[in-house]
Amino acid sequence: MRRGDSNTPSFHRRRVLHLITRMIIGGAEWNTLYTVKLLNKERYAPFLACGPQTGAEGSLIEATKALGVPVLIVPDLVREMHPIKDLKVIGQLIRLYRATKPDIVHTHASKAGIVGRLAAKMAGIPRIIHTVHGFAFTAPIPVWQKCLYIALERVAARCCDTLIFISSALIQEARRWKIGDPNQYVLIPSGIDLRVFRESPRFRTVKRQELSLNGEPIIGTIARIVKEKGYETLLQAACRLKEKGLPFVLVWVGDGPDRPHMEALARQLGLADRVIITGMRNDVEQWVGCFDVFALPTLWEGMGRVFLEAQAAGVPVVGTRVGGVPDVVVDGKTGFLVPPNDPDALSDALLRLLTDDQLRQTMSQAAKIFVDERFSVEGMVQAIEAVYDRA
Repeated sequence: MRRGDSNTPSFHRRRVLHLITRMIIGGAEWNTLYTVKLLNKERYAPFLACGPQTGAEGSLIEATKALGVPVLIVPDLVREMHPIKDLKVIGQLIRLYRATKPDIVHTHASKAGIVGRLAAKMAGIPRIIHTVHGFAFTAPIPVWQKCLYIALERVAARCCDTLIFISSALIQEARRWKIGDPNQYVLIPSGIDLRVFRESPRFRTVKRQELSLNGEPIIGTIARIVKEKGYETLLQAACRLKEKGLPFVLVWVGDGPDRPHMEALARQLGLADRVIITGMRNDVEQWVGCFDVFALPTLWEGMGRVFLEAQAAGVPVVGTRVGGVPDVVVDGKTGFLVPPNDPDALSDALLRLLTDDQLRQTMSQAAKIFVDERFSVEGMVQAIEAVYDRA
């Protein structure tokens, strides 16, 4: 086991070990980072364990260390299914738990959630909690693999005290597949740092200058470039908008394994001059405010915190009616929801927003109020602390 930090947790407080598969820049990882950052340090001593993998998305390991939170690297904890490593990592985690003696193990993400809960049960950890950020079996995978993941989730659920869900859609999935006991279920939506995204619009001019843009409306998104984020649908919708003579630029903040395919498709559709891919950025909160409309036609989303970030910045959103997205977008009030894989519906929604200034302003104000009332990161952590107290 490699120590990611020389600090050791204080032992006069409740020791809470957070385990996550990868500490990349992503929704589940930000949720975890804010939790260990904002937990009441007089009552809790948080520390974090994760696998060694990073990726094009970037890493939050250094940001976690900078908070003074100890980080432990679990060598064989990887995202991919790997029978040999998965068996080895259970042993590694049992040793880790026995060495650090946490009062609570709180797991995140599918892989860490399964192996982490099994190991915690074997190690005799007093309280085991898991946050469901999404289920691996909702992805387009072979039937046998889906059945295996469902079976493993059922077993792992029996090894923990509480299942925290970030959206009602995930609770519905758990009920549908008989994962856990409904008495274990707690709904705690992911929160965002509202102050950071409130400041985003003041970077609008700077970011537009960085892209050498003049007055063109910006359709923006922030996501990994992978097929399940719906970039093909977004490009097809953009093609329809161009055919109608609408001026716009599509700005995609992020990177990912499908970037070459996305760039090739943009050229094929005659959108090369309308699409800008920034690559990975560490100033995402500054980019949101330069968008006129935020669009992400994702095929599945456990919750979709990026929709909250856009709305907190006062940007109307267009998303898809899938997963937890309806929990974070009020259709017709803070934005529009359209069916997945439907470029016509997506282009129609974008056209309405881009051509109606009053509609955008009305939705902008409604979006900020909606997020303020329900999705602060402080409220999220207080709710998690309440779960710890009950445990």
